[in-house]
Amino acid sequence: MKLNNDLKFVDTNAREINLKIINEFEEILGEPLYPGDERRIFLQQLTPLIVGLKHNINDSAKQNLLRYSRNEKLDCIGEDIFFTERLAAQKANCLCKCRLSKVQDIDIIIPANTRVSPDGDIYFCTRNDVIINAGELEAIGILEAQHTGPQYNGFIPGQIKLMVDLIPFVESIVNIEISSGGSDDESDDRYRERCRLSQETASTAGPDDAYISFAKEAHPSVSDAKVISPSPGVVQIIILLENAITPSEEILNKILESCSRRDRRPLTDKVEVVACNEVEYDIELTYYLDKNFTSEESVYRKIIEGDNLDLKNGAIREYINWQQSMLGNSINPDELRYRIQDAATYSILSNDTSKKFTAVRKIDLVSPKHTELKDIDVGKVRSIIVNYGGLD
Repeated sequence: MKLNNDLKFVDTNAREINLKIINEFEEILGEPLYPGDERRIFLQQLTPLIVGLKHNINDSAKQNLLRYSRNEKLDCIGEDIFFTERLAAQKANCLCKCRLSKVQDIDIIIPANTRVSPDGDIYFCTRNDVIINAGELEAIGILEAQHTGPQYNGFIPGQIKLMVDLIPFVESIVNIEISSGGSDDESDDRYRERCRLSQETASTAGPDDAYISFAKEAHPSVSDAKVISPSPGVVQIIILLENAITPSEEILNKILESCSRRDRRPLTDKVEVVACNEVEYDIELTYYLDKNFTSEESVYRKIIEGDNLDLKNGAIREYINWQQSMLGNSINPDELRYRIQDAATYSILSNDTSKKFTAVRKIDLVSPKHTELKDIDVGKVRSIIVNYGGLD
């Protein structure tokens, strides 16, 4: 639902407030206050202060509503009214394989908090002691990010392998699955959505939204979930993590535990939790800017391709993030065109009306093609080729 940001509990129209103040003073004084009257000028100087106070009053009043509340005030509403707490930041983790240079006659212990890095800048640590038994060459352990946050997600198998803390006889510690589960403190928007969904959890008849609420409660990196029943008595919960990261078994088990508690599911429901199906697509395009915008060329390119023209942010990255933010979100090339054109807009005032135009002259789009996705699918970009054709 679109927020009505114009909701007002008190009027904030500066002109009307100023006229009201002057009229009331004229009525009290019994004489008019002409434009040059110093008393009128003084009252006009007070108007911005009064308008500012009224804006503060409006904002304070709106903080009592779930739709508009934020930060600590939202926490109070969530906890006191919806009995739902904001989820704390989480550390990313992944399975790792610890290997010796050769078999030993004694147990080799790799202590907890042994550091391993993908690049020398950020660090993962062994969560617990990893014991490689005598006569064995390797063992499986768990690597956990040193700090919370999503920046630790997405390291593919074999990428976390630089041992920082060296241990005798230990040849390597390498991740064998993609790192996932890292998140910041739950955002206001996500927390607000969970507060609304929490109303569904009062039912133990197994409504879809109740299962979705329990899934999102289990881990803050769950961005979307869908509930299907592939066979009688079976409830399958499809999970999508932020940035379409593949969920680890640990995250899937946490969600399963949250959704299958006896006080949350009907007796006849057999709950299963699975990752969504990834449908890969490519982006290949060439775009041109209008030749009349020579001086703004570099600015528009950065808005479209990112600050460093590396596609790490900008309109194209926003499209990728949008495409993988929801399950069943069909791959839509028209949305990509729109975002590129909308990013490079400018306004012209004509007859007191502002009209928007785009500085993008044309877009030659090779891929993606429009593809309908099912509710269990998410579109995930495979390759990106973006060419700038110059001014046209």
